[in-house]
Amino acid sequence: MSSPGTAVAKPTHVTETMGDRRKQRELAEARQSGSAAPEIDVKTGSMINPHNPEFITRRPWYLGGNDEGPSLDHQADQRSAYERLELSIASADGVVRNQRLQTKVLLQKGLDGLKVGLWVESLKRNRKPYLICQITSLKSSGRKKKVKVQYEDGSQETILVHRQPQRIR
Repeated sequence: MSSPGTAVAKPTHVTETMGDRRKQRELAEARQSGSAAPEIDVKTGSMINPHNPEFITRRPWYLGGNDEGPSLDHQADQRSAYERLELSIASADGVVRNQRLQTKVLLQKGLDGLKVGLWVESLKRNRKPYLICQITSLKSSGRKKKVKVQYEDGSQETILVHRQPQRIR
């Protein structure tokens, strides 16, 4: 069926006989019981836990490369150093949580905690929902403070904030 000039590729798959499978199973049982020496990692030379199943110690065909023997090298993190440094959703949530806590502490100090460049949540035109905005300027006169903010959509608003008189106990 092939033309005279075409070479037929030999199959790379080797079919195992029942005897080979039986020997492998007996060797695996002996390693688990401790009567045979455990497998050695071909990349690092360290011992592989005999209770690890074969599908963990053998490199899968879809990862490519040769299966030189038992190794746990393919189980390591395969991502590049840059990809490992990316921010995960959980750590991004932690950053946001910490930033909100810092803002809350500043705002508990009262109006003195406000400063230019601080990101806060504010009611746009005194209507819900709260929106994130940045303080662009502060002007104070007596008990009143004019706070100019810029929302994320680019719109600006001036908010008049009254300082609450401190109660003496």
